[in-house]
Amino acid sequence: MIRKIISQLRLRIGSASIDLILDKDEFMPGEKVTGYFSLKGGRFEQKINRLECDLVVTDEQKKEEKFTESALTRLMSKPISSKESSRIPFTFQLPSTLDTSSNKFSYRFRTKLVFSDGTKRVDHDQIKILTKKNLVNS
Repeated sequence: MIRKIISQLRLRIGSASIDLILDKDEFMPGEKVTGYFSLKGGRFEQKINRLECDLVVTDEQKKEEKFTESALTRLMSKPISSKESSRIPFTFQLPSTLDTSSNKFSYRFRTKLVFSDGTKRVDHDQIKILTKKNLVNS
């Protein structure tokens, strides 16, 4: 049992990583978001099953987070070696119905890299939703 726990901990520490790099972090509702995923190998080769990215809204007053929309799900079944790094393009059209970011609402992209053994690496990238009123006051 202890060996299994140590093995799983080692997998998490030395596993491949994912980072969503956005061209900017402030957007208008309905705007197109662009950037790329930076994928880097860990200490050993691993097999990737899928890459997921979701837009999540957090209601700060209720302390609730809600899945807004799936930005990307990509099935891969691809090995990544320890020294490998790659970029995967990212484009997503924001819904035009998003509320403005405020003390009440915040938005982020939650990216998950899922491996064949069931382990996951997660990345969070905060974005700000503006309105024309925000732009005038900037």
